Amino acid sequence: MQIHLARNSAQLGVFAPEEIIAGLQAGRFLASDLAWRDGMAAWTPLGDWSEFRGVGVPPPSPSSVAAFGAKNEATPDMPSWERGSSFAHYVATIKEVALDPVRTFANLRDGGYARPISFTYWSLLPAWLCGSILYGALFGFMALAAKGQGGRNDAFMTWINDVGFFAAALVISAALAVFFLFVPLFNFIGAAFTHVLLLPWKPAGSFAQTYRANAYAYGAFMPFAFIPCVNYVVMPWQLVAAIIAHSQVHRIEWWKVVISLIVIPCLCVCGLYALLFAALANKFAG
Repeated sequence: MQIHLARNSAQLGVFAPEEIIAGLQAGRFLASDLAWRDGMAAWTPLGDWSEFRGVGVPPPSPSSVAAFGAKNEATPDMPSWERGSSFAHYVATIKEVALDPVRTFANLRDGGYARPISFTYWSLLPAWLCGSILYGALFGFMALAAKGQGGRNDAFMTWINDVGFFAAALVISAALAVFFLFVPLFNFIGAAFTHVLLLPWKPAGSFAQTYRANAYAYGAFMPFAFIPCVNYVVMPWQLVAAIIAHSQVHRIEWWKVVISLIVIPCLCVCGLYALLFAALANKFAG
């Protein structure tokens, strides 16, 4: 059964008993680290676990356990969405992720997927409304302009001209709604790629932690994704928040996260473009 580990109010991750034994022997884990698994009433120091007493680590001092307990009780779960699903919790989560990502993700507990998925859908709602209005209007104006310049005169163009902006907005709105329904699935795929890219640095958190960090880091900025000009400001901010999130959750230096999330993908994309360019050059040269 998997065991949750924590130290100084921060989650270390979820590990198998064999991994914990190896970590204790290597000095990665300490006897004072708090551990918990399903069915236990409270967190208990590793030194008090019967299966780890034979590893040769001394039992923890009572003062260190008491200090951890006091600090852990004083630190609330973050972000705020982990504590409630109201509009106030939603706004507070956006502020915490955007303005204080270090503290927010340092206190992000290991948990399930329900909370981050519900937060994602809350963030998609304003994005859906903005996208429907802005791009629906743009689509309608383009159709009217094409009609005025003597463009296509088929049944679709006639219908769009008769109904106008509302029909265009409805089409865009429906398309965005269908796409947004699958965003949590896309998040799972993105989290899988992210976790694989972070594996060389031995991340302390689990895949669930990677998903939760991604969901909150990207979801907090999603309401601004379809606002012209504003989206270009929040995109770099969003990337910085994601880097800080994984650095805190997985206990990895920020520059290592930059290598995994920015440098390696950019090199891969540039490599693909280089191969494509070389293939086209050979084709035309032949």
